[in-house]
Amino acid sequence: MVQPGPDPDSYPPIDPREPVPDDPGELSPDTPETLPPPPVEPMPGPDDPDSVPAGPPGG
Repeated sequence: MVQPGPDPDSYPPIDPREPVPDDPGELSPDTPETLPPPPVEPMPGPDDPDSVPAGPPGG
């Protein structure tokens, strides 16, 4: 089951005339500067029905 998100009425109003900071760290100071490495996804095996054949047999 999906939990409801935060109430949009509780957010502060957005002023379109306010300048956007060049450094995104000003908006979210608790986040790390660099992203962690992406997870390694397993490669499909030869018996996987969704795997793409490498080429014609006997190629």
